[in-house]
Amino acid sequence: MSILLNSQPLITVITVSYNSALYIRETIKSVLTQTYEHIEYIIGDDCSNDNTWSIINEYKDPRIIKYTNAVNIGEYPNRNKALHLATGAYLIFIDGDDIMFEHALATFVHYVKQFPESGMFFSRNWDYRLLPPVKLDPITMYRFHFFDNSIIGGNFTKVLFKTEPLQKEKLSETIRTGDTFIQLKLAQTNAAVVIPEGLTWWRRRAGNATSQIFKDKRYIAESVNFELRLLAEGCPLPKEEIEQAKINVYGVYLRILCKMLLKAKFSEVRYLSKKVQIPYPYYKSAFKKSKRNYYSYLSGDQPLTSNI
Repeated sequence: MSILLNSQPLITVITVSYNSALYIRETIKSVLTQTYEHIEYIIGDDCSNDNTWSIINEYKDPRIIKYTNAVNIGEYPNRNKALHLATGAYLIFIDGDDIMFEHALATFVHYVKQFPESGMFFSRNWDYRLLPPVKLDPITMYRFHFFDNSIIGGNFTKVLFKTEPLQKEKLSETIRTGDTFIQLKLAQTNAAVVIPEGLTWWRRRAGNATSQIFKDKRYIAESVNFELRLLAEGCPLPKEEIEQAKINVYGVYLRILCKMLLKAKFSEVRYLSKKVQIPYPYYKSAFKKSKRNYYSYLSGDQPLTSNI
């Protein structure tokens, strides 16, 4: 793996696209005009039926590696295909309708040099409990996720990954909410760093992959199932906290089902009920308030931070 040039880490930027002709020029320009220039730029078009591929071919920058699929293979298989080609020490996904601000990679690299052992860097919205940069170990990330307002999750445009562990794990090609899943999976064995927001801009629009996921509530069952799986396999939490985390997950899920029943969304309730198998003892979780204040002692006066 090519890692260093003049002590500067090679960063891989991956853009996967599908029918992105209206936006992809902005995306490509935003990557190629980064103030941090030691990059490779992989662009993988998933057999678009508009002129996305012809627009991609307008760009001749030697840092670009590009391909188009002969048939449409889907979002996450295409991400994995591009991931397999990556040679940078670190990697970020910027899709064909997203934008990087010109200082984005330089800022990420600034923190990479301070925390080179970390596997992920989250560009996170302002949070009064956190004074960036904040290095988090696996158990702290899992406590935030299951017992407080989560730090993990969010869109790929806000996460810089260390490439090697991501390539080793690969992205799930069956989980639609795979952005969150892979971050939780990597968080079992990798430290992460929270850094300030404002590095990228994620376009939320009708018809893109994210909008398709959230058009109904069926993604909820998928999220519940992978959270329970991660709690059962490789979870860094102690045994008693794993049990409380399961109570929280089941409780939130059951209360969602109850609200949907009250709104007469019977078909979605039937679907979700079939997809998540709830052990009988956990049905009482619906009547318990979830414990979501693990880090309530943190405040704007005494936020969590890292001494660097």
